[in-house]
Amino acid sequence: MTITVPDSFDRQVLTTDLDHVEAVCWDQVRKCLWAGGEAGQIYKILLDGAVSVEVEISGGVLLGIAIDVAGDLFICDPGNHCVWQLSEGSRPKQFGDDIDYPNYPAFGPDGRLFVSDSGSFSVPSGRVLAVDPAGSTAEVTDRRVAYANGLAVDGERLWVVESGAPGVSAMPVGGGPLEMVVEMERCVPDGLALDGDGGLLISCYQPNQLWRWSETDALELVLDDWSGESILSPTNVAFCGEQFERLALASLCGHDLVTIRWPHAGAPVQYPFRMGD
Repeated sequence: MTITVPDSFDRQVLTTDLDHVEAVCWDQVRKCLWAGGEAGQIYKILLDGAVSVEVEISGGVLLGIAIDVAGDLFICDPGNHCVWQLSEGSRPKQFGDDIDYPNYPAFGPDGRLFVSDSGSFSVPSGRVLAVDPAGSTAEVTDRRVAYANGLAVDGERLWVVESGAPGVSAMPVGGGPLEMVVEMERCVPDGLALDGDGGLLISCYQPNQLWRWSETDALELVLDDWSGESILSPTNVAFCGEQFERLALASLCGHDLVTIRWPHAGAPVQYPFRMGD
């Protein structure tokens, strides 16, 4: 028997034409999703399912994506060992220093762009960097991370997926010790998203799972599709829609972009600053 997502989640497939996208990012102004392909494609995906390739980056292997208040995209590219900044109508330009394996970006409230540098999966060697608006790059973690992956910022804390632990750690967004908060077992956590009720969503590359953690409800397994027919390797997730009522799920192992209706609406996207101001 094939496991399916319960009807209450209203699973919808936006498109089946993507090249193994790991990350997805919601653009509240242009009302679209952005995702990066493993051959350097930057996809623009409308909520009606229309897809276009806006840019192709030579040698690119595109992972996490963040967006600033000006609508510029910041794209992690371990193929070229850097983060790209893409302004509408322009070619990508490097933002910050070279990074060995940039995996995921997230903006802090002070305008810095946090970037996970994954390191080795078997031996903790990852780190988290911060790039200020002028491009200056500095390490912010006080220890090596067990494969630094997805990031999220809730205003006070920087959340960091440690895929090799496995679990999710947190540190004060202004600086301080990185400490394990959510301990997990027999899974590979990958992506994070924040909902409006204080929940931290954790998507797993393996197996095909979505978890929710909060300080009041602890860790709860919400979706578990052993077959991969409905949800396949949901590496990164992002809330989307006018009221952040749906959750978009990327799939590194597949070609679909799926959305579901999550029981909790997403926390609004924070745009802390405009690049160059």
